[in-house]
Amino acid sequence: MTASQRMRAHLAAVVLAMVAMLVAASGALGAGITLDRTVSPPQAVVRGSGTQFFNYQITFTSTADRYVFTVMDPNGVQIQAPVTVNLAGQGSPISGNQSWTPPANAAPGRYTAELNFFSSTGFEAQAKVTFDVADSLGTLELIKYEDINGNGVRNAADPGVANWSFNLINPQGDRSAATTLTGGNVSLANIPAGVWRIDEVLQPGWVAISPPGATANVTVPANGTGSVTFGNARPAPLTGTVWVDANGNARIDAGESGRGDVTLTLTGTTGLGDRVTATTVTAGDGTYEFPGLLPGSYNVRVVVPNGFSATTPVTRTNRIIRSNIGNPNNNFGITQGSGTITQTPDIGIDKRGPATAQRGQAFWYTIIVNNRSNFVARNVQVTDLVPADLTLVAIPAGATIRNGVVTWNLGNMSAGARRVLRMRVRVNPTTARNTLVNTATVTATGLPPRRDTVTTKLKDAPVVRRTGAVTG
Repeated sequence: MTASQRMRAHLAAVVLAMVAMLVAASGALGAGITLDRTVSPPQAVVRGSGTQFFNYQITFTSTADRYVFTVMDPNGVQIQAPVTVNLAGQGSPISGNQSWTPPANAAPGRYTAELNFFSSTGFEAQAKVTFDVADSLGTLELIKYEDINGNGVRNAADPGVANWSFNLINPQGDRSAATTLTGGNVSLANIPAGVWRIDEVLQPGWVAISPPGATANVTVPANGTGSVTFGNARPAPLTGTVWVDANGNARIDAGESGRGDVTLTLTGTTGLGDRVTATTVTAGDGTYEFPGLLPGSYNVRVVVPNGFSATTPVTRTNRIIRSNIGNPNNNFGITQGSGTITQTPDIGIDKRGPATAQRGQAFWYTIIVNNRSNFVARNVQVTDLVPADLTLVAIPAGATIRNGVVTWNLGNMSAGARRVLRMRVRVNPTTARNTLVNTATVTATGLPPRRDTVTTKLKDAPVVRRTGAVTG
């Protein structure tokens, strides 16, 4: 054979080999296997008693020959003789099932079932599934909620969050996943007993509140339930405007514009008790924002620029942020010119007493004072002129009395503060009046007097005094 003949023969052999490979490949590409099991992670079967069932379907375009089913332990070691099933003469698709019961000495962990399909020309397709084997089983309950006030404890108003994903690691270190259902709960029964690690999958716009780090360990007892709760919140902003209050009426009127480059400071405490401080400056239109605040209580203060004075309180206190609910309209007015603007506090006074009484009876008056302002009310004082038809039983606690006027000097009251004052009196037994009227008055720096009155009717008849001589 000449060299050229040998070359032609070699090329022909190569071409035939390539054709054979293409034929085999086309057959393999035409084959497919779906393999499933009845118990899938995180659920498990108990060694020595539980049985795992497998369902399969094989589709192919070649000539079927056989399939081989194998089970391997967590180390990848084949733990039983392969099961070979003859498929000769069968057409596509082929469906069936297999089962396997882990022996009592099987190691707990993740096992692999493997099914290999062979045509008349050789191997064509493979499918694998994993499943878990355990000593004993229990139930894991996952609870997911939105922590509205961010305090790390689920309150009645905190709703559950559905469709929230968790990554799970079982006691043998094998991984799986779970997702909450409607109401924010999911219960996973028949899982390996022992200590599980739970990691939540954080979603955009949410922050983990509890447990810290968005991860927790929970013990699932054999034949019992282990439960773990995760709370998250959505940060929200505190916003407002600094504007030039041209007429000084503390309201943003038409034609009044914002003031840019004004500094504001924020302080506060989150629902978990963590302290927060921040600083920002207003934009050109006077607006400002402290973004991404966790639920909590905050105070914001404006730094009045040189050459300006405030027409509104310079500090707004107790600004509440809730999950995904910001706190807007924290506005500050300034006007050109220096000087001190006296703030007018909003102080409420509520005087209470009996609707009826009798002559000679002793009873209590109660006076409730509230600072409804968002700033400190200074030099708060309450006075009460005791009517001539009443007598003080004793000088009230914390009060002084002069010329029949009872006075409580309360001093400075912080924003939202509340004081309760009490005064015990006795109705003069000889009074001729049928109605008693008593008024309490509150004053403070910048506050005109405010009053509240209680009217009490006397139920018994007045004493009739007789005059003249007695004859007999």
